[in-house]
Amino acid sequence: MVFSEATFLLLLLPITLLIYYSPLCKSIRVKNIWLLFVSIGFYAWGEPIYVLLMLLSICMNWWFGRLASAHAKTKTGKKIVAVACVYNLGVLFVFKYLGWLLGPRSAFASLTLPIGISFYTFQALSYVIDVYRGTEQAQKSMLDVGLYIAFFPQLIAGPIVRYGTISKQLKERTHSLASFSAGACRFVIGLSKKLLLADQLASLTDAAFAKNGAELSVALAWAGALSYMLQLYFDFSGYSDMAIGLGKMFGFTFPENFNYPYLSRSVSEYWRRWHISLGEWFRDYLFYPLSLGLTRRMRKQMNRKNARFLSGTFTLFVVWMATGIWHGANWTFVMFGFINFAFIFLEQHHKPIKNQTLGAVLGFTEAFLVVYFADILFRSASIGSALLYYSSMFHLRGNALLDSYGSYWLRQYYLILPIAFVFAYPVVETLIGRVKSERGQRALGIARPVVLCLLLLVDICYAVSGSYNPFLYFNF
Repeated sequence: MVFSEATFLLLLLPITLLIYYSPLCKSIRVKNIWLLFVSIGFYAWGEPIYVLLMLLSICMNWWFGRLASAHAKTKTGKKIVAVACVYNLGVLFVFKYLGWLLGPRSAFASLTLPIGISFYTFQALSYVIDVYRGTEQAQKSMLDVGLYIAFFPQLIAGPIVRYGTISKQLKERTHSLASFSAGACRFVIGLSKKLLLADQLASLTDAAFAKNGAELSVALAWAGALSYMLQLYFDFSGYSDMAIGLGKMFGFTFPENFNYPYLSRSVSEYWRRWHISLGEWFRDYLFYPLSLGLTRRMRKQMNRKNARFLSGTFTLFVVWMATGIWHGANWTFVMFGFINFAFIFLEQHHKPIKNQTLGAVLGFTEAFLVVYFADILFRSASIGSALLYYSSMFHLRGNALLDSYGSYWLRQYYLILPIAFVFAYPVVETLIGRVKSERGQRALGIARPVVLCLLLLVDICYAVSGSYNPFLYFNF
């Protein structure tokens, strides 16, 4: 089940909210039990077998957390964390990567990837590590650990929530009409991103990537790559908006996961704005510990400056290889990680341009083009397919500049591309922010709920009549 599905919008969500705010759920504990029950049912709807895997993850990481707390900051505790890492990453490796490494003929190649396993595995690991570090207290209640890992708004595609972010909210949280209203508005915006933009762009993307080589015209190749870039953004940021909005409707505050990434003036800045929770996870649980440990070891053999340079470079490479592989078991994702590593390394060590305006323009152009071309690797089935697509873009296969097939699709979607491109930037927020008069503020106060209600009505019509389009990040 997905948030943009009619069954969720018209059945599961209303029932969940009615019971959650009914006299049946007076205490926070009862509310948590109800939410955990709904979350397990929500996951079992699409993954009836793999729900057992998620329940096992809850039990094991609750136990690891208790052990890590009893031996915090000791060698024994470090061994417990190592075992927790082996268990969690081992399960992820078996289901996500083993079949890829052994080849298509192996028995593991037929394993279906459990939805959301990359997300809830990282959440569970951060809980155990934080307990060992002493920054968080281990939970005695398996219920609270279970709800933290399995809570349905962010269970299958993030954001990756740290335990410290919601630990207090699991025990006590406030519910208000204002918070519920803000959450509902955020949910509608995310739902509209998914149904009205991402799903519409998907048809153009599929049309472009269905062809290759000489069959794909230059114009459609460039348009298809831009379409996928925008589809990926609206699909994933839309899901994050819905997750954050749903969290608010139940009294939880989740961290932001996107901050208009296409405003970035460097690839580094782009990744500070895109999938923020994943970047922060790798920074705090991989980059800092590994870089610090390597620097300490290398300083015994060389001076501090060289040690920091070598350890920082190696750690940056490891982090980006891990980031690429986290997204999927394919050499395209490995190459995707390497490209980002290479450009971020160059950004860190190049001399800044003295002219700030020129530097900003060049930085923006670099970041946009790197993301634009790297996303083609994301969409391609293999590196060979990606190379064919690149060759079509630059007219290297004798393909037409524009043929009848490309002309048809571009005529169909000539409006959606510019509309999506505009909404990928904070244009609406900027225009609203410029309204200062009291009269204008009153008009906005009336227009906002009307527009949101109309959007919700259109979204429901699309959800009821439209075809099923799963979220892209379910694959990762």
